[in-house]
Amino acid sequence: MSGRPRVSVVLPFRDAAATLPAALDSITAQTLDDWEGLLIDDGSSDGSAALADARAAADPRWRLLRAGGGIVDALNRGIAAARAPLIARMDADDVALPQRLARQVAAFDADPALTVVACLVEAFPAAELTDGMRRYIDWLNGVVSPAAIRDALFVESPIAHPSAVIRTDALRAVGGYRAFDGPEDYDLWLRLLLDGGRAVKVPEVLLRWRESPRRLSRVDPRCHRRRFLATKLAHLPRVLPPETPVQIWGAGPTGRLWARALAAHDYPVHRFYDVVPKRWGRRIDGIPVQRPAAPDPAHGFLLAAAGTPGAREQIQAWFVQHGLRPWEHFLAVA
Repeated sequence: MSGRPRVSVVLPFRDAAATLPAALDSITAQTLDDWEGLLIDDGSSDGSAALADARAAADPRWRLLRAGGGIVDALNRGIAAARAPLIARMDADDVALPQRLARQVAAFDADPALTVVACLVEAFPAAELTDGMRRYIDWLNGVVSPAAIRDALFVESPIAHPSAVIRTDALRAVGGYRAFDGPEDYDLWLRLLLDGGRAVKVPEVLLRWRESPRRLSRVDPRCHRRRFLATKLAHLPRVLPPETPVQIWGAGPTGRLWARALAAHDYPVHRFYDVVPKRWGRRIDGIPVQRPAAPDPAHGFLLAAAGTPGAREQIQAWFVQHGLRPWEHFLAVA
């Protein structure tokens, strides 16, 4: 291939012989054909590397690279080798719809201030989907605008990793992916967006996201809920300095989890607010629980921490109705 491609597709794999051909076919079938594909073998033993090597021999847009140090090492090798100004993530068990790259590149062309362009996703096969996964996909596909994505940063990972296209220079500027005992993709979104980056989603399903018992987010201890919370807390001081007084709206399991975590990180929690009457007047871990009142940031930074579906959004809307602003007066957390 001569010249500089529009997009570098970074696709790490390990023992993915059963699904890799479909993933590669879906990129080859893109309506935007000005791309290079970087296939990073992370120590496969099932014939995946031979499949990738054969694909690279048949189509010079593909290149096979070798890694073996885990997913972060493989991703960073792909970033280092990328020649395009945009890097599209793709996993070996997913399927991109034909318009995916064209739609995402067009979004960058329309708004040069964007750092990340993702898309909506469809999880498959249906038989593998848990109720929790369905709820997450519904939430994920409802977080589309730059403001909504940023406001969701401390709730959950707001971008499906393999759906993202990222500016190469921005990715390199933050040092690529970070190797640590937590989720490398979520950590990347926090670093990019808290540094002032902007993310948006093309409001179309452009990626079929495969769910399976072997998916990394199910089996890797770095993706456990505790590690997500630890990652949030590691980045929280960039938004909220330690020792800042906090008020937590929601005294259920989510609010209590955050209260204990905050106390361990030198954030004084002054009070809970909750809609459940039987909790009023009680103390939870020494923190008083009060009935809802007009939110007043003078008593501390507010966290919307209700775990009941829809409750967190209702609390945020109520804060806004009272003239409070996200990031300045409150954050949504989970």
